[in-house]
Amino acid sequence: MVGEEIEQVEAFVYLGQEVRLRRDHSKEINRRIQSGWNVFRKYKDFLTSRSVLMRWKRKLFDQCVLPAMLYGSETWSLTKSARKRLATAQRRMERRMAGVRLIDKRTNEWLRGVTKVKDIDEAARRRKWNFAWKMANGSPEKWYNRLEEWRPPVKRPLGRPRTRWSDDLTKTLGSKRWRHRARQEARGRWINMGCDNM
Repeated sequence: MVGEEIEQVEAFVYLGQEVRLRRDHSKEINRRIQSGWNVFRKYKDFLTSRSVLMRWKRKLFDQCVLPAMLYGSETWSLTKSARKRLATAQRRMERRMAGVRLIDKRTNEWLRGVTKVKDIDEAARRRKWNFAWKMANGSPEKWYNRLEEWRPPVKRPLGRPRTRWSDDLTKTLGSKRWRHRARQEARGRWINMGCDNM
């Protein structure tokens, strides 16, 4: 890159996020879920206490646990199964906060009505769309812009194509010109546009 040779490895951790040669975010998502549980366990006495008001639990969850689970999510190409794994982990934590068990047969809607925490899927989408807006309105010389525009000199393999980072943006907008559209929109409107079409 830029005239320098870079050693090729299968995977490495950079700034707390696992980067893999093969575009597979499942291991990184597992690491993030584990990080979320580590933070949850750190504050377990507070988050599972029946004497603490839910609004204080919610505030701690949204400010500590959720960011630990979503660190680096701006760069993920989330598949349906990855979204489901993140949502399942969040619901398990919410059940612990609400003091209910799976056998109590409470619905997810009831659980969210009690905890009122931010939805992890929507939070991940908001982060991604915010980053996309920043990319579109930032300098084209930034490394992330150069990397996103780079096209490898090989064809995509046969079969079902893997999910690209920009597929979510192009599907929601109905156009591959998401950068042009992002430059025309205010940041808040752009982010809401991405989350309204979930």
